[in-house]
Amino acid sequence: MLKTIFRHLWHNHLFTALNIIGLSIGISACFIIYQLVSYEFAYEKAIPQYHHIYSVVSTMHFDGQEGQNVGVPKPLAQAIKEQVTGIKHVVPVVLDYKDQVNVPAAKGDEEGAIFKAPALQVRTQSNYFAMLPYKWLAGSPVRALDAPDKVVLARSRAEQYFPNIPFKDIIGKTLIYNDTITTRVSGIVNDLDFATSFFAKEFFPLESNYSTQTNWGATNSNDKLYVEVAEGTSAAQIQKNISQLSAQNSAELFKAWRFTREHKLINIADMHFDARYSENNVHKANKPVLLGLIGVAIFLLLLAIINFINLSTAQLPQRANEIGVRKTMGSSRRQLILQFLGETFIICSLAAIISIILTYIFTLSFKEILPEELLHYINYYKLGGLLLLFLFSTSLFAGLYPAWLITRVNPIQTLRNRTAVVINSFRLSLRKTLIVFQFTVALLFIIGALIVGQQLHYTLTKDLGFDKDAVLLLNVPWKKVHEESKFALFNELKSLSGVQEIALGDAPLSGNFNSTNYDYRAQNTTLNKELQLNIKNIDTHYLPLYHMDLVAGRNLLPADTVREYLINETAAYALGFKTPQEALGKFISEQDEQGFKQSLPIVGVVKDFHNANFYSSIDPIVLYSKPQNLSTFNIKLNSRQRQQWQATLKDVEGLWRKFYPEEAFEYKFYDQQIESLYQQEHQMAKIINLSTTVAILISCLGLLGLVTLTAFQRTKEIGIRKVLGASVAGIVKLLSKDFIKLVLLAILIASPLAWWAMHKWLDNFAYKIEIQWWVFALAAMLAVGIALLTMSVQAIRAARANPVDSLRNE
Repeated sequence: MLKTIFRHLWHNHLFTALNIIGLSIGISACFIIYQLVSYEFAYEKAIPQYHHIYSVVSTMHFDGQEGQNVGVPKPLAQAIKEQVTGIKHVVPVVLDYKDQVNVPAAKGDEEGAIFKAPALQVRTQSNYFAMLPYKWLAGSPVRALDAPDKVVLARSRAEQYFPNIPFKDIIGKTLIYNDTITTRVSGIVNDLDFATSFFAKEFFPLESNYSTQTNWGATNSNDKLYVEVAEGTSAAQIQKNISQLSAQNSAELFKAWRFTREHKLINIADMHFDARYSENNVHKANKPVLLGLIGVAIFLLLLAIINFINLSTAQLPQRANEIGVRKTMGSSRRQLILQFLGETFIICSLAAIISIILTYIFTLSFKEILPEELLHYINYYKLGGLLLLFLFSTSLFAGLYPAWLITRVNPIQTLRNRTAVVINSFRLSLRKTLIVFQFTVALLFIIGALIVGQQLHYTLTKDLGFDKDAVLLLNVPWKKVHEESKFALFNELKSLSGVQEIALGDAPLSGNFNSTNYDYRAQNTTLNKELQLNIKNIDTHYLPLYHMDLVAGRNLLPADTVREYLINETAAYALGFKTPQEALGKFISEQDEQGFKQSLPIVGVVKDFHNANFYSSIDPIVLYSKPQNLSTFNIKLNSRQRQQWQATLKDVEGLWRKFYPEEAFEYKFYDQQIESLYQQEHQMAKIINLSTTVAILISCLGLLGLVTLTAFQRTKEIGIRKVLGASVAGIVKLLSKDFIKLVLLAILIASPLAWWAMHKWLDNFAYKIEIQWWVFALAAMLAVGIALLTMSVQAIRAARANPVDSLRNE
C-alpha cells in the first residue's frame, strides 16, 4: 500500500505540492502564534505559589479623574506587617539606579574593571527570595541582606563582574558603586529561567529607615509592594483591609489635597496584562490581541485544512477509474479509506517538516514582531507534542471527508465511462461553502490590514500641535542635571552651523508624564476649581523650536526659578475660563502637603498639542521654567541640509565628550521616539499583513482546486462549445462566473463583520480615522482580482485544449 501511495503522490505532483505548501504555511503560522501566545500567558506561572502572590497598586481619584500608579506609599509595607493578618510575606521592592560599578583588581598591580549603567537593580528584603523560586549558588539567603553594605548578584551579573571565578570565591569580594558606595557580595542566585517581570540582577538591602517612614502622601512608581496571601485567606478582604489602613493614615492629608486613594491587589500573572499600571523595565502584553491571535491561528489552520479538502476532492473525478478498478478487484471500503488517510498522513508529515523550517526562517526574519526573550524560553517538548497533535488531528480532519467520498464511487458506472454520473454524485455545495468561508476570512484580513494601516498613518501624520521633524533629543546625565555645565554646553551647541535651534525642556509628547494638583480661586466670587495638571518644564526657546502657537498672552520670560505659568487650551477651559484670553493674569496655586504653594500668574495660553499617544485625549497641561531641573536638550537640525546631519552629529558628540567625557553619547530622533509609542500597533499591523498574505495564498490554492474540478467536469461541454465557435474569452467567462459569485457572497458576509471588528478596535483610540466605504470597495476589488487571476490560469488552459481529445470517446 505504501508503494501505491507514493506512486499516486508523485504522479499528481502538482496537487501534492499545493497541498503540502498550503498545510505547511498553515501549521507554521499556528506554530509561531502558539510560541508567542504561550510565552505571554506563561508569565509568572512557573512560580509555585503565583496564584497567592499579588502586586499592591494605587488608584487615585481627584476632580472626577482617576489615575493609576504601580507604586505605594513607603510606610504601607511596615503597617501591613503589623496590622493586617492572613499574609504570609510582605515584600517591598524599590527600583534602584546606580550610575556605575567599579570592580577592584584582585592584585594591586592590576587594573580593575568599570561597568557603566549596570541597570536592573532593586532594594528589597530577604523574604523576597522566600517568595520567589531563586536557587542559591553561594551565600546564605537568611543573612544575605542583613547589612547595608551587602549585595546579592544574579549568576549572569556575577559572571560579568567576576569572570572565571568560582561562585564561592566571589562571596566577600568588593564592589564600589558611584565611586563612593562600597559593598561586598553576600550571595549569588541563579537567574530566573522563566518568563517573569521580576527582572532584577542586583539586590541591595532597603534603606535603614525604610520601616520608619511616615510620608503617607507620596506615591512613587519605583516603590513597589508584593504580598503573598496565606492559604485559605480572601484576597478581596486583604485588599479591603489594606485600603482602610492606608486611608486611616492619610485622611487628614488627602482632605487638604481634596482627593482619595485606594489600593488594589492584582495577581502577578494578571499584572502582565494590565497596561494601566506602567512599570519600568517590565514588558506588558495585550490580552485581547493575544486572544485575537489565537483566533487567527485557528482560522489559518482551518483554511489550510479546507484547502486540502478542496484540492483532494478536486482530484476524485480523475481518480474515478482507478477507484472503480480497485473496487472491482476486491478492495474493501476500509482499504480505500486507509489508503487515502495514508496519503493524507504523508502529506501532513512533509508539511510539518517544512513548517518547522518556515517557522525558523520567520522567527529569524521578523524578530521585531516577537518579544526579545521569546527564544530563550521555548519549551521544545511542548512544541514536539503540539507538532504531533497537529499532525494527527490535521490528517484526520483533512482526510476523512475525501476518504468517505472515495467509498461512494460506483465501479460499474466508472468502467462504462459514465464519469459524469459519478461526478454528479460529488455534491459541490460543501466545497463552494468552503470557498466562501476561505475568502470571507481573507477579506476580513484584507479590510483589517487596510484600516490598521490607515490608523497608523494617521497617528504619524496628523498635526500634533508641534513640529517634530529634524529634532534630536539628548538627555543630560542625571548626576549633572543640577550643574551649570548644561548651560555652557547649550551655548556651544547653539553656535554649531548645523543646529537651527536648541531648547531645554521636556518633550511635548512622550510615554512619561509628571503631574500635580493646582487650585484656582477667583477673586470676589465663590469659584473654586481644583485640577490635576500635567507638567512640562521648559525654557524660553522651547515654543519657537517646536513652532507651538500661543492663542493668548506671551511666552515665558527668562528667570532663575518658577515665576509664571503657561497653560494649554484644555487646562484653560477645565479651570472654568470661557476663553483663553480670560485666563490671562489669573493666579493658580500648586498644592503641597500643607495646602498650597505661592500663587503665580498665567501669562499665556498655548494652543492644544498632543502630550500622549492617540489612545488618550489631550490632558490639561501647565508649562513653567525651573532651570535647575531642565534635563533634556531639544536640538533642531537644519532640515534643508540633511546631507550635513552626520557631520553635525559628530560635532554634537565632540562637544558632549568635552563636557561629559565619561558619559555615553546616546541620542534619539524625536519622530522615531514618537513612532516607538505605537510599537505594539506596528507589530499588530505586520502580523495582520502576514496573516492576510497567508489567507489569500491558501484561499487561492483552494479556488484553484475547485476550478480544476469544474474544468474536468465540463470537459466535453467545453469541447462542444468550441466546436460550435465559442471563443477562449467566452469559455473563461463561463468557467469563472460561478466562482466570482462565491467571492461576491464572501464580500457581503465579510464586510459587516470587518466593519464591526474594526470599529471595536478603533474605539480604543481617543483620536481615530473614520472608516470609509472605499476601504470595502478596494478590498472587494482586490479579492475579485486575485480570484480572477487564480482562475484564469486553469480556465485558459481548459479553453485552449483541443476539443477532439475531449470528444473522441463519445
